[in-house]
Amino acid sequence: MTLLVIGSVVGKRTPVPQLYPEQVVAPRCESYFGLNRVDRGIRTVFLGPNASRITRGIITTAGLLSIAVVVVGCAGYASSKSATVAQAGVVVSPGTVQFKNVPVGQTVTQTMQISNTNNTPVQISGVAISDKQFAISGPSVPRSILPGMNLQYTVAFTPNAAGNVNAAINITDSASNTPLSVSLTGVGQQKTVVSLQVTPASVHFGNLLLKTTSTQNVTLQNTGNTAVAINGVSVSGSGFGYADLSPGYSLSPNQKVTFQVWFKPQVQGAASGTLSVLAANLASPAVASLSGDGVTSNPTPPTPPTPTAHTVHLTWGASDGTTVGYRLYRSDAASGPYTSVNGSNIDALAYDDTSVTSGTTYYYVVTAVNSAGEESVYSNQASAAIPTP
Repeated sequence: MTLLVIGSVVGKRTPVPQLYPEQVVAPRCESYFGLNRVDRGIRTVFLGPNASRITRGIITTAGLLSIAVVVVGCAGYASSKSATVAQAGVVVSPGTVQFKNVPVGQTVTQTMQISNTNNTPVQISGVAISDKQFAISGPSVPRSILPGMNLQYTVAFTPNAAGNVNAAINITDSASNTPLSVSLTGVGQQKTVVSLQVTPASVHFGNLLLKTTSTQNVTLQNTGNTAVAINGVSVSGSGFGYADLSPGYSLSPNQKVTFQVWFKPQVQGAASGTLSVLAANLASPAVASLSGDGVTSNPTPPTPPTPTAHTVHLTWGASDGTTVGYRLYRSDAASGPYTSVNGSNIDALAYDDTSVTSGTTYYYVVTAVNSAGEESVYSNQASAAIPTP
């Protein structure tokens, strides 16, 4: 019996738990016809002693042809896009970690694998990342990787602004004096904000006669960064309604629209309601509270407060013995002219002026009158400022 040993291609597919657009997962061809690993993929063909040379030749050729096909297929798949980077027997897959269109502030992760294809252990002494928007987590270093084994790491991208970000992971190992570099690319996308604001947030109609209508203007503004199409408007509460805003109306960012809400009470008493504006991409409706009171007659307006009364108290010194009385004069200017306060003689040395107006300053003088009705010259001037009110 003749034993023919035919080597086989041994390949291993790198596990990638999450695939992204344009990412290629390719097998790593570890050997093509290597005798050092023939135990992992030996093909044995037993030929009987009576087999012809033609039969042996056909089997041998078929075996070699099978090998050629597998080798070419593996090389073609790997060359469609390099999915690994390698140096001195240390292989990292994928060779480029790409993150596309990640919203600002959110985190997306991918898995990265470091493999040892050498025949001896390799120590990973450092795994460093060059941009804080990327992060890597996994086994701590330094750590050894046995032949044929690997380490799994998770790479995360959290963009802090919109735009492209490029960085690298530098892996230091005992197999090479030069760090192995893995490219990182990420695209931060502006976070979508959907928001509508109703102004004013509270609408009060006050007292309103039954079955009469009052309207007030309300403004709806798109305070987000994307267009919002209004799906519906609803008003709860008896006697309230709205006008001039229809479903299907679309608001661009910062755009405003003004419409009316109205109140028509049907019963006496306080009423309340809620205006709600709905949109498909809005997490919760934009709302405004509504209130009013239905009355049967207009209430009597409150009596205005009584103005505060002010009094100026004036005193003066006595004149000679021929004086029979005094006359008091007043002006709202410091230089006069003066007018009589009471129009007659005052028999006392004091007088209370109650005919003053709030917020005015008055200037006073006094004269002495004898029995013949003759007056003296003006006395010195005194002033009084009346407060407000």
